[in-house]
Amino acid sequence: MERLIQGDYERESRMMLYGRAFLEAGRTEEGWALNDIVIARKGPLQIIRFNIYVNGQFLNDYSADGMIVTTPTGSTGYNLSAGGPLVEPKAKLIMLTPICPHTLNQRSIILSAEDVIEIEIPQNSDGSVQTVEASFDGSHGIPLRTGEKIRITQSEKITEFLRLNRVSFLEVLHGKMSE
Repeated sequence: MERLIQGDYERESRMMLYGRAFLEAGRTEEGWALNDIVIARKGPLQIIRFNIYVNGQFLNDYSADGMIVTTPTGSTGYNLSAGGPLVEPKAKLIMLTPICPHTLNQRSIILSAEDVIEIEIPQNSDGSVQTVEASFDGSHGIPLRTGEKIRITQSEKITEFLRLNRVSFLEVLHGKMSE
Protein backbone atom coordinates (compact mmCIF):
# COMPACT_ATOMS: atom_id res chain seq x y z
CA MET A 1 0.00 0.00 0.00
CA GLU A 2 2.89 2.28 0.83
CA ARG A 3 4.28 1.94 -2.72
CA LEU A 4 0.89 2.89 -4.19
CA ILE A 5 0.64 5.97 -1.98
CA GLN A 6 4.19 7.01 -2.94
CA GLY A 7 3.45 6.50 -6.64
CA ASP A 8 6.06 3.72 -6.89
CA TYR A 9 4.34 1.77 -9.66
CA GLU A 10 4.03 1.60 -13.42
CA ARG A 11 0.77 2.29 -15.19
CA GLU A 12 -0.02 -0.10 -18.04
CA SER A 13 -2.93 0.35 -20.48
CA ARG A 14 -4.50 -2.65 -22.21
CA MET A 15 -6.84 -2.62 -25.18
CA MET A 16 -10.32 -4.13 -24.96
CA LEU A 17 -12.82 -5.50 -27.47
CA TYR A 18 -16.32 -4.23 -28.18
CA GLY A 19 -18.91 -6.53 -29.69
CA ARG A 20 -22.33 -5.63 -31.05
CA ALA A 21 -24.67 -8.44 -32.08
CA PHE A 22 -27.25 -7.78 -34.80
CA LEU A 23 -30.23 -9.95 -34.01
CA GLU A 24 -33.65 -10.66 -35.54
CA ALA A 25 -36.24 -7.90 -35.75
CA GLY A 26 -33.52 -5.23 -35.77
CA ARG A 27 -32.54 -5.79 -32.12
CA THR A 28 -28.94 -5.34 -31.01
CA GLU A 29 -26.98 -6.34 -27.90
CA GLU A 30 -23.48 -5.30 -26.95
CA GLY A 31 -20.65 -6.13 -24.59
CA TRP A 32 -17.00 -5.46 -23.79
CA ALA A 33 -14.12 -7.83 -23.09
CA LEU A 34 -10.57 -7.43 -21.81
CA ASN A 35 -9.52 -10.96 -22.81
CA ASP A 36 -11.73 -12.44 -25.49
CA ILE A 37 -15.08 -12.83 -27.16
CA VAL A 38 -15.77 -16.50 -27.85
CA ILE A 39 -18.45 -17.70 -30.25
CA ALA A 40 -19.25 -21.31 -29.40
CA ARG A 41 -22.07 -23.77 -29.72
CA LYS A 42 -25.05 -23.58 -27.44
CA GLY A 43 -26.97 -26.77 -26.84
CA PRO A 44 -26.21 -30.09 -28.53
CA LEU A 45 -22.77 -30.90 -29.88
CA GLN A 46 -22.55 -29.63 -33.41
CA ILE A 47 -20.05 -28.23 -35.87
CA ILE A 48 -20.60 -24.51 -36.23
CA ARG A 49 -20.29 -22.77 -39.57
CA PHE A 50 -19.05 -19.16 -39.60
CA ASN A 51 -18.54 -16.61 -42.32
CA ILE A 52 -15.79 -14.13 -41.38
CA TYR A 53 -15.58 -10.64 -42.86
CA VAL A 54 -12.80 -8.12 -42.17
CA ASN A 55 -13.51 -4.47 -43.00
CA GLY A 56 -16.50 -5.59 -45.07
CA GLN A 57 -14.47 -8.02 -47.20
CA PHE A 58 -15.15 -11.75 -47.04
CA LEU A 59 -12.16 -13.51 -45.47
CA ASN A 60 -13.16 -17.15 -45.11
CA ASP A 61 -15.80 -19.58 -43.98
CA TYR A 62 -14.99 -21.86 -41.07
CA SER A 63 -16.40 -25.10 -39.76
CA ALA A 64 -15.25 -25.47 -36.17
CA ASP A 65 -16.34 -25.94 -32.59
CA GLY A 66 -16.10 -22.17 -32.14
CA MET A 67 -14.09 -19.02 -32.77
CA ILE A 68 -11.98 -17.02 -30.30
CA VAL A 69 -11.52 -13.31 -30.96
CA THR A 70 -8.85 -12.20 -28.52
CA THR A 71 -6.76 -9.27 -27.38
CA PRO A 72 -3.06 -9.60 -26.52
CA THR A 73 -4.06 -9.75 -22.83
CA GLY A 74 -6.26 -12.76 -23.59
CA SER A 75 -3.62 -14.51 -25.71
CA THR A 76 -2.35 -16.50 -22.73
CA GLY A 77 -5.77 -17.96 -21.86
CA TYR A 78 -8.25 -19.87 -24.01
CA ASN A 79 -6.49 -18.68 -27.17
CA LEU A 80 -3.24 -20.37 -26.10
CA SER A 81 -5.08 -23.58 -25.18
CA ALA A 82 -6.67 -23.60 -28.65
CA GLY A 83 -3.24 -23.37 -30.33
CA GLY A 84 -3.14 -19.60 -30.84
CA PRO A 85 -0.03 -17.44 -30.49
CA LEU A 86 1.31 -15.77 -27.34
CA VAL A 87 1.40 -11.99 -27.70
CA GLU A 88 3.03 -9.30 -25.59
CA PRO A 89 0.09 -7.84 -23.59
CA LYS A 90 0.73 -4.17 -24.44
CA ALA A 91 0.56 -4.84 -28.20
CA LYS A 92 -2.40 -3.48 -30.15
CA LEU A 93 -3.88 -6.19 -32.35
CA ILE A 94 -6.80 -8.61 -32.62
CA MET A 95 -6.43 -12.36 -33.15
CA LEU A 96 -8.90 -14.89 -34.55
CA THR A 97 -8.32 -18.47 -33.43
CA PRO A 98 -10.68 -21.26 -34.51
CA ILE A 99 -11.53 -23.84 -31.84
CA CYS A 100 -10.92 -27.35 -33.16
CA PRO A 101 -11.33 -26.44 -36.84
CA HIS A 102 -12.65 -29.27 -39.00
CA THR A 103 -9.91 -28.88 -41.60
CA LEU A 104 -6.13 -29.07 -41.77
CA ASN A 105 -5.40 -25.62 -43.16
CA GLN A 106 -7.07 -23.16 -40.78
CA ARG A 107 -4.89 -21.38 -38.24
CA SER A 108 -4.95 -18.21 -36.16
CA ILE A 109 -5.06 -14.92 -38.01
CA ILE A 110 -3.55 -11.74 -36.57
CA LEU A 111 -5.24 -8.48 -37.57
CA SER A 112 -4.74 -4.80 -36.88
CA ALA A 113 -6.49 -3.35 -33.85
CA GLU A 114 -8.28 -0.97 -36.24
CA ASP A 115 -9.90 -3.78 -38.25
CA VAL A 116 -13.63 -4.46 -38.05
CA ILE A 117 -14.47 -8.16 -37.79
CA GLU A 118 -17.91 -9.53 -38.56
CA ILE A 119 -18.83 -13.10 -37.80
CA GLU A 120 -22.02 -14.25 -39.49
CA ILE A 121 -23.92 -17.43 -38.70
CA PRO A 122 -24.95 -18.68 -42.17
CA GLN A 123 -27.71 -21.03 -43.24
CA ASN A 124 -26.71 -24.71 -43.04
CA SER A 125 -26.77 -26.64 -46.31
CA ASP A 126 -29.51 -28.88 -44.87
CA GLY A 127 -31.59 -25.85 -43.83
CA SER A 128 -31.22 -26.49 -40.10
CA VAL A 129 -30.89 -23.58 -37.69
CA GLN A 130 -27.61 -23.06 -35.85
CA THR A 131 -27.69 -21.70 -32.31
CA VAL A 132 -24.47 -20.33 -30.81
CA GLU A 133 -23.49 -17.95 -28.05
CA ALA A 134 -21.05 -15.05 -28.01
CA SER A 135 -19.43 -14.98 -24.58
CA PHE A 136 -17.60 -11.88 -23.32
CA ASP A 137 -14.70 -12.83 -21.02
CA GLY A 138 -16.55 -16.02 -20.13
CA SER A 139 -19.46 -14.27 -18.47
CA HIS A 140 -21.93 -12.08 -20.36
CA GLY A 141 -23.41 -14.16 -23.20
CA ILE A 142 -25.44 -13.18 -26.25
CA PRO A 143 -27.27 -15.96 -28.13
CA LEU A 144 -26.98 -15.89 -31.93
CA ARG A 145 -28.94 -17.88 -34.50
CA THR A 146 -28.73 -18.52 -38.21
CA GLY A 147 -28.85 -15.23 -40.13
CA GLU A 148 -27.51 -13.14 -37.26
CA LYS A 149 -24.03 -11.68 -36.84
CA ILE A 150 -21.69 -10.01 -34.41
CA ARG A 151 -19.39 -7.09 -35.22
CA ILE A 152 -16.21 -6.90 -33.14
CA THR A 153 -13.87 -3.91 -32.94
CA GLN A 154 -11.29 -2.45 -30.64
CA SER A 155 -13.17 -0.77 -27.81
CA GLU A 156 -12.77 2.88 -26.94
CA LYS A 157 -12.58 1.65 -23.33
CA ILE A 158 -9.24 0.50 -21.97
CA THR A 159 -8.22 -1.29 -18.80
CA GLU A 160 -5.50 0.28 -16.67
CA PHE A 161 -3.20 -1.88 -14.56
CA LEU A 162 -0.94 -0.62 -11.81
CA ARG A 163 2.18 -2.80 -11.77
CA LEU A 164 4.15 -3.00 -8.56
CA ASN A 165 6.68 -5.57 -9.75
CA ARG A 166 9.32 -4.80 -12.33
CA VAL A 167 9.30 -8.25 -13.95
CA SER A 168 8.67 -7.99 -17.71
CA PHE A 169 6.31 -10.18 -19.74
CA LEU A 170 9.32 -11.81 -21.41
CA GLU A 171 10.91 -12.66 -18.03
CA VAL A 172 7.67 -14.26 -16.85
CA LEU A 173 7.34 -16.12 -20.16
CA HIS A 174 10.94 -17.34 -19.95
CA GLY A 175 10.34 -18.61 -16.42
CA LYS A 176 7.22 -20.51 -17.43
CA MET A 177 8.90 -22.01 -20.50
CA SER A 178 11.84 -23.18 -18.36
CA GLU A 179 9.62 -25.12 -15.91
